[in-house]
Amino acid sequence: MVEGLWHEWTVGLRGMPAIAALDRKWGSRWRAGRRSELQWYSLRLEVIKEIQRVAQAQRIGEQAAMYIVNMQQQRTGCSLDQFCKRLRANRKEGEAGQPRGRPAGRATVQA
Repeated sequence: MVEGLWHEWTVGLRGMPAIAALDRKWGSRWRAGRRSELQWYSLRLEVIKEIQRVAQAQRIGEQAAMYIVNMQQQRTGCSLDQFCKRLRANRKEGEAGQPRGRPAGRATVQA
């Protein structure tokens, strides 16, 4: 669920530091050498980027944007992993159609 991922990313779980805090402190070094961690991170980052994109596009806080993205995931009926992969595919489709030098927009995930 997006809400659980957001909590892990921003607050942390079971006394562990938040993913964002690890990134700020260690950069990518904390996940270096752990292939499964790298794959998990890169896929879940798609959801975090989508939350940030929604927040910026709608001029709302990231917490409110997280709830919107969470509802998108629930409407699709996808697992979090499937939802991450759909976001990535949509982002790549958007980038493929953009002229060089311009940022790509992102389509919302459809059911």
